[in-house]
Amino acid sequence: MQYIILDLEWNTAYSNLLGHFVNEIIEFGAVKLNKNFEITEDFSSFVKPQIEKKLRNRVKNLTNISNADVADAEPFEVVCKDFTDWVGDLENTVLLSWGDMDIRVLIDNCKYFFADNPHIPFVKYYVDLQAYFMAESDLSKGQQISLANAASLINVNPEEFSLHRALDDSELASVCFKRVYKKDTFEKAIVTCDDEFYTRLLFKPYIVSDINDKLIDKTQFCCKCIECGEMADQLTDWKFSNSSFHANFICRDCNKRYRVNVQFKKNYSQLNIKKNVIVIKKEKENARS
Repeated sequence: MQYIILDLEWNTAYSNLLGHFVNEIIEFGAVKLNKNFEITEDFSSFVKPQIEKKLRNRVKNLTNISNADVADAEPFEVVCKDFTDWVGDLENTVLLSWGDMDIRVLIDNCKYFFADNPHIPFVKYYVDLQAYFMAESDLSKGQQISLANAASLINVNPEEFSLHRALDDSELASVCFKRVYKKDTFEKAIVTCDDEFYTRLLFKPYIVSDINDKLIDKTQFCCKCIECGEMADQLTDWKFSNSSFHANFICRDCNKRYRVNVQFKKNYSQLNIKKNVIVIKKEKENARS
């Protein structure tokens, strides 16, 4: 089994064809590791921009990649084929990246340049290295640790690497990978890049705004008094604004008024519900009346 750690840099380009911005890849960088986590080969290539030929100033400042660097490079289609050839045996290769953003950007670029086909030609088995590192380091999922901070956490100086350059970032990621690798947990983290994999990544989470949508759990449309725990009476109809449904309630025993906000967000495999109950202070009520 070989491990390939890929890192990409991209330019935010406006596509007239699509009518929105696309993260167009401008650099590939990767290292190939053997079973002992030794780097056996590396891959580094600029990519010629085709959607927008000029790089954003922010991108140039962040990466130190200039317009001259990418002007004479091969286009995405050619670099993608070269990288696929370099990867070699897909059946015995696990591709890793720091977070799944690189994979999402690859999917967008494949869709754009390969006739709306989102499938990445050089990956069959994949691991989100950022998520794996965080799990092995007992870090909260909400922290989303950066590669530089991860390196510091394992006492590696990230300044020894040129951050935000594809090859250096992949080399630094390989150091982090080696430090936290455990055979049993890593094998469980490997994802097969089948149709469901692409469906999941391409799914766009959305806020449910129709109160009659079958996803709506109407048992959430209630309010318990914070003081006595009894059910409060609803004063206003449920209305949708600012990404949530809201209505006012009153507990007549405690003479407490509440505003209840409920948000329903549909992700690929679940519906996330956020609900909060806010006490309406009397002075606010008086100001309205």
